[in-house]
Amino acid sequence: MEIINKIDASGIQTLDLRHYKPNGNDFIVFDIVSFLIEDFLLQEKTFRSEMAKIDWNQFTGKDVVICCSNDAIIPLWAYALISSLLATHASIIVYSVTGNHESILWMERIRKIEFSAYIGQKVVLKANTAIPEEILVLATSQLIKYVQTLMWGEAGSPLMIYKRK
Repeated sequence: MEIINKIDASGIQTLDLRHYKPNGNDFIVFDIVSFLIEDFLLQEKTFRSEMAKIDWNQFTGKDVVICCSNDAIIPLWAYALISSLLATHASIIVYSVTGNHESILWMERIRKIEFSAYIGQKVVLKANTAIPEEILVLATSQLIKYVQTLMWGEAGSPLMIYKRK
């Protein structure tokens, strides 16, 4: 007697959004504070000189978070300059206030998923309380453009979210 796995036979694909969650080892934080005079003053000439000394190749293929870890008032052009220097090297570049890096990077990684691979498919978003609401909402809003059926939970007993008519 052959045992048939009904979940495999159903054609349901499970998408675990935790696989896209960044951890402290797979992104670089570019803190602008170390380029400020006495940690609070940005002097344009000095700042541009310091930026010219950086080997931007070290950021090739990396996810980079630009931030200022203190209360210094940074002119917006400084962030734009850093971003322009990173643009040809980094995989993802985001700005974040300290402590919000993970969520912003996670959202950017979700945006980079090739959701067209799920055209006409039955997909279940794997349930996990460690997945923040903003990640679930973003993935759902992208997936429903492609999937036949979208569910949440486990492949063996999913909750129906969306079904294309």
